[in-house]
Amino acid sequence: MISTVHRHTVRAAVVAAVGLSALGLGATAASAKISYDFAASPHTVKAGARVHVKGDAANDEDRFQRFCIQQRPGKGPWHTVKCARGGIGLGGSADVWVTARQRGTLQFRGALYEKDLHGKHDLVLRWVTPTVNVKVR
Repeated sequence: MISTVHRHTVRAAVVAAVGLSALGLGATAASAKISYDFAASPHTVKAGARVHVKGDAANDEDRFQRFCIQQRPGKGPWHTVKCARGGIGLGGSADVWVTARQRGTLQFRGALYEKDLHGKHDLVLRWVTPTVNVKVR
């Protein structure tokens, strides 16, 4: 037979364990989430033709954010083509036409910048979209 005191102790331990588990799950579920939409078209163009690139991104954190469209030819460095105005909790959207000047592969990506956590005025790269390739013939 289990005594009443022992039964209450076991019950309290189970309730405490369930409560701590719920706190752990809540902390995980509260992590920041980034949503985005990004596209470039067409995927094959002749040299001199234009490519339409558009996208948007936002992070659910309460910080200043700015979404930018970046491009690079082949394996070269990334260059920013256009940025949205940005805002608190919303990176904004950007839409641009880019001329494909030389043959090869032209790559595009979206980049989400956020205000530095240390209170500086600089924006730091927080996240990038998957790269979209455009073949230039």
